[in-house]
Amino acid sequence: MTLKILPLLLSLFLFTACTQYTESRMSNAKPQLSHSTIMEQIPFADIHDQSLSAVAAHYSKNGVSDLDLTMTYDPASKKFTSASAKHELGHIRDFLNGKGIRNIVSQTTAISNGMPSLLVSYDIVQAHAPQDCTPMPGLNGEGTTRFIDNYQFGCATQTMFAKQIAHPADLQGNADLGVRDGRREAGILDSYSAGIPREALGGIERDDLISE
Repeated sequence: MTLKILPLLLSLFLFTACTQYTESRMSNAKPQLSHSTIMEQIPFADIHDQSLSAVAAHYSKNGVSDLDLTMTYDPASKKFTSASAKHELGHIRDFLNGKGIRNIVSQTTAISNGMPSLLVSYDIVQAHAPQDCTPMPGLNGEGTTRFIDNYQFGCATQTMFAKQIAHPADLQGNADLGVRDGRREAGILDSYSAGIPREALGGIERDDLISE
């Protein structure tokens, strides 16, 4: 009787062990996006290549709207007049154009008793760590590894990935290839499909260099 019960108990034990379940500690969360508006006031004395380059770099990476520039001036001033504001604004536009920024909206505004300054405003999209993701314990000196049991693996990777995205707005899925000529693109594919050989590119051959 005992010999018959022993295999039954053993199979029951194995069956119970196979049904144990441990919840995954891997995070499936992805970087999240935030939308906000940048509003910055740059005093006239601080308008130089470095400050404008910083604006251009941040806008190029995160901007999703027109870059709005407003140059203020005191209408009672004899030194920095309306004409001066328009002149300086033109220089600023040219500098930013040189940085590859084209969609600029600019204007001048009179402010009584105000100091001349440049008001910068634009909408941005930024990528951040996934929601509810905390830094890995022990990373960058924050916490210690004894708190690792509460950490969801993969969060640190996604956090670092979010910081490296060149254009966060691309994660919205609405990036395009810019203005293109559809007929020209189709012509290239048609020639390739038909097996039409490409013409040889001009240039210096290796044999030419050896013979010299």
